[in-house]
Amino acid sequence: MSSAGMAQGMQQSMAATAAMQLFMRTLQAGTMELAEIAAQAMATNPALEELPPPEPEDDEPGAPLNREATLRHDRLLENQTGIITLAEHLEEQIRRSALPSATEQAALALIPYLNRHGFFAEPLAELQSALKLPPQTFRRALRAIRDLEPAGVGAQDLRESLILQLERLGEHGGIPMQLLRRFWQELVDHRYADVARALDVEEEAVCIAARHIARLNPDPGSGFSQTELNIITPDLLVQKEGDEWIVTLTDEDIPRLTISAEYRDMMSEHAEDAELRRYLSKCFRDGRELIRAIAERQQTILKVAQAIVNRQQNFFRHGPHKLAPMQMDSIAADIGVSTSTVSRAVRAKYLKCTHGIFELRRFFSAAVEMTDGEDISVNAAMARIRELIANEPPQAPLSDAAIESALQAEGINLARRTIAKYREQMKILPARLRRSK
Repeated sequence: MSSAGMAQGMQQSMAATAAMQLFMRTLQAGTMELAEIAAQAMATNPALEELPPPEPEDDEPGAPLNREATLRHDRLLENQTGIITLAEHLEEQIRRSALPSATEQAALALIPYLNRHGFFAEPLAELQSALKLPPQTFRRALRAIRDLEPAGVGAQDLRESLILQLERLGEHGGIPMQLLRRFWQELVDHRYADVARALDVEEEAVCIAARHIARLNPDPGSGFSQTELNIITPDLLVQKEGDEWIVTLTDEDIPRLTISAEYRDMMSEHAEDAELRRYLSKCFRDGRELIRAIAERQQTILKVAQAIVNRQQNFFRHGPHKLAPMQMDSIAADIGVSTSTVSRAVRAKYLKCTHGIFELRRFFSAAVEMTDGEDISVNAAMARIRELIANEPPQAPLSDAAIESALQAEGINLARRTIAKYREQMKILPARLRRSK
């Protein structure tokens, strides 16, 4: 092969690699991230422009406001009444804290990753990597968030939040802190006698410490407006038509890009200007690649969702407690893509059905054995635990042992320790701390 042919082959290979990287980037992006990618592309590529949103089908007088207008209306009302979200409350404190610029920017970048309870739902190492923050800057930003009000925000789970709250009270030692740091499982299981023996103190002292912990705030984010939850809109809709479940894309908030007709005309009008033609050709090529990547993103998400629905028929018929165990490699095999492609496709994507709105990741979990030899998913077992607790008497909440017995009666084999672990993952307090006064 000639050197010119080799050079052309390398250019084609590099272009294919760049296109694949762009596709993967758009595939794993959530709706808001995708909008940012499109906005950045339009800011640097004059040949790209966004089409106006399509006209709503229902133009009758009195038709419901579109989502964007409704959201603006809600925010306006909140501003007028002084109600703010947890994120806004934390961001305002950060801006007034006179932090070094790098720490302030890192903290502001971290706050959107807090869930409505004020906890980080994703591992901190993954957040640091995703935000590309130096370790020292990340640690300082995390500390700054944990120093904010309300006490307990910035933790990774309930236990850590309670520890932060005790530290805020100046209680760095003592039995309450030792219960949280060294004897968490004993606290959850109410094994106060075991703790008393280990610490060589009276059991009553341990009970007093447990009651002190019970007075802390298990949900630091409570009391703030939850409007930000309304921003999460489904990427897909699942509806039953006859005997089939049909999956459709909502395309809501997905940027509708096109190549500018004005710049196409400019290319024709200045055909003799080689430098301008090269520049515009690159703009057109880059624009078309982004448009193609977004289209392929949508089709891949649709294929993944349809494959999920095909394998989770009982979930859509009966609800979360019928979620079947399922792995990403099964869906990858169904539609002929890699497991990593499925992983990217389900990240921060949501599906709406008759049972509510669910993140696509929720449909993947390991199996829990049933007494009849069949399996249900871990998420289905967790959903049943949540349901049992939601229906318990407030004055006599179910212990983990009672939940274990109830599940066994339904044929679900879960050890008490496993039930406690799942309950903690769902941010549900132990029975003693759930009891109404």
